[in-house]
Amino acid sequence: MKQENQAVFITGVAQSNERVSELLRNLANNSPWLTRPELVEITASTVALSARDQRRVSNFSMRVGLQRATAPKVPGSAPAGSAPSAAPAAAAIPPKA
Repeated sequence: MKQENQAVFITGVAQSNERVSELLRNLANNSPWLTRPELVEITASTVALSARDQRRVSNFSMRVGLQRATAPKVPGSAPAGSAPSAAPAAAAIPPKA
């Protein structure tokens, strides 16, 4: 990962192109801090796990924008900056004699 101003550049290795697509969808739909994910490059290569075992992988790079998350609105809550309403005073209980 590398950040430049309001952009984050991500490079990595995935099991397949479908996994990269899934990451892009998740960044676009499930993050309040990241926006506009954009695939820059994807290339196929092989990784040697052992002398006889090789796997096809997808090397990728993408760019994602940063934004400040906004607090979720709670129904019936007061707007930010407004004074809270006064709570009713508790009834005083006289001491037992």
